[in-house]
Amino acid sequence: MSGLLDRRFVVVTGKGGVGRSTAAVTLALAAGKAGKRTCVVELYGNRRIAQWFGLGDRSYKACSIAPNVDTMSLTAMDAMDDFGQRKLKLDALVRMVLNSRVTHAFVDAIPGLHDLVQLGKLENMLLEPLPGDAHYDLVIVDAPATGHGLTLLAAPQAMSELTKIGPFHELASIIARLLDDPKKSAVVLVTLPEELPVNEGIELALGLGDNQKLLHSVIMNQARPPSLPPVPAWDHIHALLSTAPDPDLRELLRVAEPFWRRQLSQEQALHRLKTLAELLNRQIPIAQLPKVEHGELSPDDLHILAEQLLPQVTT
Repeated sequence: MSGLLDRRFVVVTGKGGVGRSTAAVTLALAAGKAGKRTCVVELYGNRRIAQWFGLGDRSYKACSIAPNVDTMSLTAMDAMDDFGQRKLKLDALVRMVLNSRVTHAFVDAIPGLHDLVQLGKLENMLLEPLPGDAHYDLVIVDAPATGHGLTLLAAPQAMSELTKIGPFHELASIIARLLDDPKKSAVVLVTLPEELPVNEGIELALGLGDNQKLLHSVIMNQARPPSLPPVPAWDHIHALLSTAPDPDLRELLRVAEPFWRRQLSQEQALHRLKTLAELLNRQIPIAQLPKVEHGELSPDDLHILAEQLLPQVTT
């Protein structure tokens, strides 16, 4: 995953339930440990990361969660207000009027506008910070699940074609230029060491269309280190234990077999992921985040995961 932290804008996406937020915040913490001033952003008012770090409700204002690392949560209306202030130069009273049910209905009615204005806010954070704003080396987006992640990335092109002229067209063009440069922007796909999430992840990658060039790498979440010998040796051990006269040895085999099936499933999933490089005809690095065996993740767990991820994204 060499060079990932040299990007300015990274979108973390994947199927629902694979741990996108875990991967996004772990990547942000790893970037912070590498000295990158980083903000990890949740969209559509999500607040998982804020809650992990004891910040309570979501905040549109960036809040620190670790040295060099902030988090914030956007909504389309937050971003519309920001767009009115920065781009349209509207005063506070006019923006308050715009933040009404009529405006909400307007934003809801135009496909892609939610995504566009939120992307616009992120582009501003990186390339056009106002005096007093934080300056970030890297913005990491905890993107929506599979299908919506695709529409998020497609929003600038769709809005550019829809509007033709005007401030939204200009905004779409600016974001499109950012997303069109694989040296500045990247997509990281998150999956689990299981057949279905891997297949859905590959389907997402192939569905990126023109944005396929942005796919930089894959993070396999909840990976486990091999606990049993590889196939040839295991087959031999299995044969010996299954025919052993000692019932305790046969019981040992019964206990070990679920672990073997899980290990084999992970190896098959990893092998399947490696075919993505062949399908795209270029290298797609795969990093692994270990499975945390106890309940809900804590900030300490996330920092440990970041330490384990850091060498995988810098070498």
